[in-house]
Order: sequence, then C-alpha cells, then structure tokens
Amino acid sequence: MDSQLLHRLYLFLFDDPKLTRTRNCVYSDAVVLLVFGFALIHDLSPRAALRSDRWPLWCRKIPFPGYSQLMKRLNRLDDQVAALRNRLRAELPSASDKLIDGKPLGVSGFTHDPDARNGHVPGGFAYGYKVHVLADAAGPIDDLIVTPMNTSESDVAQELVAGRDLGDATVRADANYDDRDLYAAVADAGGRLIAPRRKPGQGIVKRSRHPHRLAAVKELEQTPDGLRRFKRKRNRIEQILAHLGNLSFGLSRLPNHVRRLRRVRRWVNGKVMLYHLHLLNRYR
Repeated sequence: MDSQLLHRLYLFLFDDPKLTRTRNCVYSDAVVLLVFGFALIHDLSPRAALRSDRWPLWCRKIPFPGYSQLMKRLNRLDDQVAALRNRLRAELPSASDKLIDGKPLGVSGFTHDPDARNGHVPGGFAYGYKVHVLADAAGPIDDLIVTPMNTSESDVAQELVAGRDLGDATVRADANYDDRDLYAAVADAGGRLIAPRRKPGQGIVKRSRHPHRLAAVKELEQTPDGLRRFKRKRNRIEQILAHLGNLSFGLSRLPNHVRRLRRVRRWVNGKVMLYHLHLLNRYR
C-alpha cells in the first residue's frame, strides 16, 4: 500500500504545473513535497528520507536537494501543504452531517519542547498537542487546527466554523462542545449544532437559551431514544479518527523529530493530505 500511495502522490504533485516550475530554484516544489511525503508515509525524519537506498528504484533518478536546502524550502511550503489537503478534500463527496472532535497527540513529559502543554484527555491528563477536526460524515476532514493540549475545545471549534458555509448541515459533537457561543457560531455559518449537556435534566439559564440549544435539549433529553440515535450518528467521528490513525501511514503518534507547534501542524496537515489521497483512490 505504501508504494502505491507514493506513486499516487508522485502523479498528484508532478501533474501540477505550478508545483513543477523551478522559477529561480534548482529544485521544484514538487520534488520538495515528494521527499516530505515519503517521510510522512514511512514516519521518517526529513534527513532519513533523503537516503536514496530507502526509495524504490523508479524514484532514484530524481535529483533531491540537500538536507539544509530541503528544510529551508519546507519552512516556506507550510501553506502549500494545507492547500493540497484542501484541494484533495474538494474532490471527495460530502454528506449532510458534520462532526467536531479532538484527537490528542501526546509527547513525553521529559521533552524540552516549549510549545507542548499539559491538558485533559480521556481518563486523565497528557502532555503534548491536540488536533481539532471538523469532519464530514462521508469520511473526509473539512478543516483542522493544531493547538497545545490545554486549549479549550469549544473555543477552537468556533474558529473551525467561523466564515464557513455549512449549508444547513447538522453538526454533532460531544458534551465538551455544549457552549452557547459555539451554538451561535454554527448558526451564523448556516448549520445547526447538537451537543448533549454535561449535566442533563437541569434548568437552562436565560443567557444560554439559544434556539438551537433549546432544540438540542428537547431532542436529546425529551424525545424517546433521542440520545441513543445521536450517539449512533456521532460515533462516525470515532470511526473516522480511528481510520486516520490505523492506516500504516496514518496519524497515530508524533515521531521524536516532530516537535514545536509549526512542525506539528505541518506533519498533521501532511498526514491528512495522504489520508485524502487514500480516500480518493478508494472512491474512484
């Protein structure tokens, strides 16, 4: 599977004339991104990915830059990686349901990474980062934000939906996202948020009575089997994140060479780009 994915990535990058143009550079963006993609597929550091004996035979005639030049170019291509992720997302199908959740990306507590933080995870605390995703029920990741572990999930979710056109979609999330400002942000984007309350059965204060929140409380707490049906549909985000993490090239952990927030963001965007490339091949 990894060799097939590398070949699909090669075709995807080198079919784009904007990426193959060298301009004033010796190496095109396509070459730099191909080396980065190879590192992503095999969880290698960029330095290790430059070793020619690791590459399949059909790639060994491609001239690669040195390590110093590679890192300088990668630092200028962070936005390009996110743009390629979004470009692949646009070719994938969409569903009427959207899902919001976070995935912890832990690192060792002995790390010297000044950007990592200690934060809540299921079952306790962990040190590191968290990727917050807005996913489509069909499988793709619409958008993502990487933050330190201690960032509020509901606050980041507002950034995820801000300025988007959700197109009357229903956005499902867990109790961590039961926030009046998030209900308002999703409504402004054209969608409707449904999130269970942390303490169901209690009253609702006046300032938290957003119409969509009142409708969610009625649906989840007063409708027979409402909460059960919600959990069944919301479980789709767990399946998507599990699929993203269980693939051989998936986002299962942060390698030791991926530290500092900028590098973590680039790594996560690259992994989701490969995930979309994988989904695109399946749908086709």
